[in-house]
Amino acid sequence: MPGIVVFRRRWSVGSDDLVVPGVFLLVLHLIWVVILGVLLGIAEWDRSVTCVLLLWEYVLGYLGIFITSMAIEVAICILATRGSILDTVPRAPMQHLLYIKVVLLLLETGWLCAGVTWLVYYYTNCPAAQAKEVILGLVICNWCILASVMVTVWCTYDAAGRSWVKMKKYQRSMREAESRGGRMHYKRSGSRNRNWRQRKVIRAYQDSWDNRCRMLFCCMGNSDRNRNSFADIARLLSDFFRDLDVVPSDVVAGLVLLRKFQKIERELIVKQRKNDTYEFLSGVPITPRTKFLSLTEDGDLAHFQDTIHYMHFALAAYGWPLFFINHTTGLCQLCTRLRCGCLPCIKHEDDAIIVEDNCCQCNYAALRRMVEIGEIEIIYATFHVDVGETPFFVALDYTKRKVVISIRGTLSMKDVLTDLNAEAEVLPLNPPRDDWLGHKGMVQAAEYIRKKIYDEQIISTAFAKDLTRGTDQFGLTLVGHSLGAGTASILAILLRQEYPDLVCYSYAPPGGLLSMPAQQYTQEFITSVVVGKDVVPRIGLRQMESLRADLINAIKRSVDPKWKTIACSVICCGCGSTPTSAANLEAGGCIAEYQRDKDQARAQGIVPSDSSIALTLHTPLYPPGRIIHVVRHHQSKGEPKYESRWRNFLRKREPVYQALWAGPGDFDEVLISPVMIQDHMPDTMLKALNKVQSSSQLGVHTEDCTSCDTRDNV
Repeated sequence: MPGIVVFRRRWSVGSDDLVVPGVFLLVLHLIWVVILGVLLGIAEWDRSVTCVLLLWEYVLGYLGIFITSMAIEVAICILATRGSILDTVPRAPMQHLLYIKVVLLLLETGWLCAGVTWLVYYYTNCPAAQAKEVILGLVICNWCILASVMVTVWCTYDAAGRSWVKMKKYQRSMREAESRGGRMHYKRSGSRNRNWRQRKVIRAYQDSWDNRCRMLFCCMGNSDRNRNSFADIARLLSDFFRDLDVVPSDVVAGLVLLRKFQKIERELIVKQRKNDTYEFLSGVPITPRTKFLSLTEDGDLAHFQDTIHYMHFALAAYGWPLFFINHTTGLCQLCTRLRCGCLPCIKHEDDAIIVEDNCCQCNYAALRRMVEIGEIEIIYATFHVDVGETPFFVALDYTKRKVVISIRGTLSMKDVLTDLNAEAEVLPLNPPRDDWLGHKGMVQAAEYIRKKIYDEQIISTAFAKDLTRGTDQFGLTLVGHSLGAGTASILAILLRQEYPDLVCYSYAPPGGLLSMPAQQYTQEFITSVVVGKDVVPRIGLRQMESLRADLINAIKRSVDPKWKTIACSVICCGCGSTPTSAANLEAGGCIAEYQRDKDQARAQGIVPSDSSIALTLHTPLYPPGRIIHVVRHHQSKGEPKYESRWRNFLRKREPVYQALWAGPGDFDEVLISPVMIQDHMPDTMLKALNKVQSSSQLGVHTEDCTSCDTRDNV
């Protein structure tokens, strides 16, 4: 950080990133120098033969090129390891070494062409048997290397790099001019030029992100809806990254540092008993005010059991892909349930309406298998997916006397586009409420489902399915996971005027979903569930802005080279797991200073650059409803044992799962953890919910955690 400037253009790679390709090329060239040196020594070179003489000269030429390249690559590797992430001055000569390396690459390309020419004219008839085989391998290998270099250059190419450099140069000249005098003149004349250049850079970055989106989602067609989605997402991404002068490896190093800083911060808070915090469970502070679920007959047990029950519906909406992941014998279990359209002689067991499933209706077969938790009848299932249109199914749950609408989470690239369309949009209510905002992509998905169920009278059909069993008196329940959770929550708000007794279970909903007035309203009828350090309930545009500020704050404190920061995060490297900056923070106890810098960076939305482009501050959005947070408690060696039936369990060092009530503001910070993605998986969530219930049945109480050794729990 920042991106290196070469050929008067910024690139998406830092000067300290070149240590990896430098080492790779150095090792490869060293191997070939040894091979060619041995070849010159042991092969018989009859230089009276023209083809042998040319081959001998070709080997000598390649040795010269390789030795020179190795000298440059050693210099690049040494230079790339100097300085820290932000301290680029020790690496300033890097661009000159790259210019020399480019010249050598061009020379090597010409030499490769000469080798191809020799192979075309002399390979068959030349008597140098061993030498010509080696040269053939050398030419093929180096063409592959050259191709990989071209791919790397293409990947690190920044389409807006030239405009960015021009703007930075202009800003420096403006500051120098103001320091020399003529402040008012430059203020008037420079304002127009500055705005024009900023707009040019913004437009260049939006075009760049738009092209990336179109390339990534190239198989999705070019409809008006897709084009509009690409434009909205490109604008969001360019707003987020345009003034953040980092490269991808900087983000990786920043995440490594941020994880260490977060852990140290939590440990010091516990040590100092700040805010009456006596431990952290899955990153959550446990204080005397923390409310754990009372999983007893007269407490929250019935509600929690309903939460587990409806999680099966949310899981079933994913169809056969998730079923096969969780069942090794999934194919055998589904074979007897398929409704093959290509085999009309097979009778269907029910009259459910299935839309856009595959030929053998594998999704529907997996759906039916996963909801075998009671007497369930599927009424309608659609697997149609598009941007802003997500699959869902409607079922009658005779066990709970409910009509259930289950909405699928993210499973396709079109779903990803819906997720990324994360701007705040006013909910389509009647009468409208201007301060009730929601995630734009999920608002569109909820409107699509509402229109679908009204136009095709799906809910009415479900309620009228079996009047003799009182289906017209059933309640309405909406469930979903991830994207489906956000869509179900918004759909619940839209339907509640007509169905005032409906309830919604939202599993791992996105953090940037509802504005606070809408969130407070949903606490009456929506229950959300979050497991551990799941990243999705902690991600919204506002949370991403905070993450950006935290990353920069962590990078600013780094005193180690980037390669060391990243390498030391891997245990097998053996260089210690704590970066120097994190160790200094822990040893020096400057946690107050770190927290002050973090809060200031978040409040101002600043980044350490000299650009005056204003950053966009988005409306804060929150997860919906009352939130059940499932946390893990890792037992430590010095902890007192529970009753005897727990001893075998504790010997395996298995964590204890507990559930507590959390607030929407508890998920404002992204917790960097190896399990931040795993905790979001729907099968992981179902297992965690079952483990909470098992823990309560085995006699673990919340009081057992108030005196725990917290080293494994932060």
